[in-house]
Amino acid sequence: MFREFLILIYDYFSISKRYLLFDLALPFATAFVLFILESHVLLLNDNLLGQEITLLGIIAGFNITALSVLTTASNTMIDKLKAINSENRIGGKQINLFQELYIFISYSVLLSFIIIFFSFIGYILPVHKIIIKSAFDIVAFFNIGLTFHIFFLNVRNVSFIYFSFFNSK
Repeated sequence: MFREFLILIYDYFSISKRYLLFDLALPFATAFVLFILESHVLLLNDNLLGQEITLLGIIAGFNITALSVLTTASNTMIDKLKAINSENRIGGKQINLFQELYIFISYSVLLSFIIIFFSFIGYILPVHKIIIKSAFDIVAFFNIGLTFHIFFLNVRNVSFIYFSFFNSK
């Protein structure tokens, strides 16, 4: 079976240890607060899933465009990113800022597609009728948490691009 996508997920977690609070903890904490306060907000209905699929498709499209620009553009700013070593390592090998940025954006695209896939399945199948309520609540919680994860990840990616290209701290 095709498992190469797991390498990208591993690379993301290898280089994002210092960002996990913002990338994962904050989105899932937000989803948890919403779940505790108003669990019906997390109800995975057709309207919410349809909007989520559309929204994540747009985000994935913008990220794919960013990857296309990064891989096809040849200018001094991108050359600078390739020349500056990151403090992160993958498998003991130091990577540059260009590779780091590429991994962050690629991970966002991959995760968007995974969530779109499962949301589409939830959109066409009556999942709430197939599984018990507590399992459905867990699925809903993770769906919302991962969607927030993509939002927060993209906010960080935009700031990463900004500070990388303009060399600010």
